[in-house]
Amino acid sequence: MNTTRFRYQGISTLLLIYLSILPVFSQQTLSLEELIDRTLQENYQLQVIRNTEQMARNNNTLGNAGFLPSVDLRGDAFQGIQNTEQIFFNGDVRSGDNARSTRQDAIIELNWTVFDGFRMFARRERLNHLEQLSNNDTRFFIEQTLADITRLYYQLLMEKEVLETVKKSLEVSAFRLQLEEQKRNVGTGNALLYQQALIDYNSDSAMVAMRTMQVKELQIQINRITNRDPGFEFAPSASAIDLMGVDTMDELVEKAIASNLDLERARLEEMIAESTIRIERSARYPVVSLFGNYSYSNQTNEVGFLESSTALGGQYGVRVRFNLYDGGLQNTRIRNAMLVKESSELSTMDVRSMLTSQIASLINRYNSYLTQYKLLDQSLKAAENSLVIAEEQLQAGAISGFEFRQAQLSSLRVQNQKIELLFSLKSLEVDIFRLSGELMGKIL
Repeated sequence: MNTTRFRYQGISTLLLIYLSILPVFSQQTLSLEELIDRTLQENYQLQVIRNTEQMARNNNTLGNAGFLPSVDLRGDAFQGIQNTEQIFFNGDVRSGDNARSTRQDAIIELNWTVFDGFRMFARRERLNHLEQLSNNDTRFFIEQTLADITRLYYQLLMEKEVLETVKKSLEVSAFRLQLEEQKRNVGTGNALLYQQALIDYNSDSAMVAMRTMQVKELQIQINRITNRDPGFEFAPSASAIDLMGVDTMDELVEKAIASNLDLERARLEEMIAESTIRIERSARYPVVSLFGNYSYSNQTNEVGFLESSTALGGQYGVRVRFNLYDGGLQNTRIRNAMLVKESSELSTMDVRSMLTSQIASLINRYNSYLTQYKLLDQSLKAAENSLVIAEEQLQAGAISGFEFRQAQLSSLRVQNQKIELLFSLKSLEVDIFRLSGELMGKIL
């Protein structure tokens, strides 16, 4: 729309008052990349999920899998007080009141399982898969967060563009109100037309206020994700929403099968289930352990056969344990583990099928929106031309204020529809890139 056609001498007092109360801020401009960088560093939820990932990494050790021995050190000290009377076969009697006895023991023990039916190898594999799963969950949460911040960024850009269109519409309404006011001043005006122009002007003013509120709400949401003060004012550095375009259906499905994080999670859960089966089956083998200890013991008695006793030395050997029968519990655990494995395989196939359907649905909507966008682009040119003609005719008295208002609303509606449809296309691109595993590479 050529806004210079709506300039006039002496802007109305109402417009001056309205513009004077609009909040004016010195806003910082931020790019999407800057918001993403801050989100990756400052977002609290990302920090929590990274701690969870680190816990899985800490758990993935040889000791936790059962490869390493355990070494224990134990010490005991005893003291007893007893009234004792000992009668021997030869007739001798030994007795003592409050006879004390003391004993000190210390022992260091080593136990090392050298074979457990390959259980330790299966546990190590399972821990590796759990760490990979945690890494996958972190990547998934990061991607989801980046998708959210990207959508909010472009939604903010969309709302600012819509705000500009309604402000221009307000200028048009102010022009019409000024025109009706001028007619009244020279005695050719109509009170009803003036009141209707005032109503339309106030309606457009309310629309500007509502869109301004929505811009602020989006800023607050983005500040929440980026861990900034809710009142921080900023504006997108981008001037317009840009479309990147998407690949064909077959190409996107191929990329999703290779890189989609939901599908990768399903595959990892399938491998974890396989490791669990191996862990349960290991119970059918014997467990072979090495053990050794070195001990010190010292005992003193006031009454008894020995006045004192000291022992120092060690033991070592091999221990073998083989469960012969446990009431069928192990077989039950193995069967259940196999059912979990089967369910995980079915889940993987279901996720793959769901991905294909989701991508097909998104591509269908994307192509439909593209067609609508091109039609709206043509309609916008016609609507802008109609509004220019309507303004000239209104000044000449050829059309009524109502007819002019219809042309104005038609132009505003088409402009806003075009801006909102462009955002919908961008939002679909974000969803498609996320499903196909391309989001990080596309927006960073």
